[in-house]
Amino acid sequence: MRIAENFDAEEFVHPAVFRAVGWPKVQWYISPFMLSYALLLREVLNTPIQINNWHSGGKLIGRGYRPPSYRPPNGGLFSQHYMSRAIDVSTKIYSPAEILDAIMKNAARFKEVGLTTIENLNFTPTWVHGDCRPILPGTIQTGQDFYFVNPS
Repeated sequence: MRIAENFDAEEFVHPAVFRAVGWPKVQWYISPFMLSYALLLREVLNTPIQINNWHSGGKLIGRGYRPPSYRPPNGGLFSQHYMSRAIDVSTKIYSPAEILDAIMKNAARFKEVGLTTIENLNFTPTWVHGDCRPILPGTIQTGQDFYFVNPS
C-alpha cells in the first residue's frame, strides 16, 4: 500500500505485523519519524533506499518496526525498532559510509526530522541504522550532531 511517493507501508514493518493487522491499521506502526527520515534520505541521496523488501520478493525484514516476537541475530533486546523509532537503510549505489557522509553534510535537515542517533558502522557493515530515541541534555558531546552508539 503506497503511503508516500516512492514508499509502501510494507517497507516499514515486519511481515508478521502486516499480516496480523493489514491495511489501513498497519499505519499505526509507522511513526512520522520513520517516514520523514526515509523521505529525506531518498531526497538527499537522490536514489531509492532499501528498508524492508520482503513484500516484493526480497529477503530484507526487521529493518523498520519489529513485533516483540521477532529478534534478529545480534539484534538488541531493547532496540528502538520495537517502538517505531528506527529504520535501517541501504542503497544499491552508496555504501553505508557514503550514506553517513551524506547525513553528516545535511545534519541540520536530519536533526529537523528527528534523527538523534546512528549506530556505529563497524557493527552495521551493510546498512545504516538511524533512530529518534530521546537524548537527554549533555548526552551528545559538544561539537557532535548525533549520538553514536554500538548495538545493544
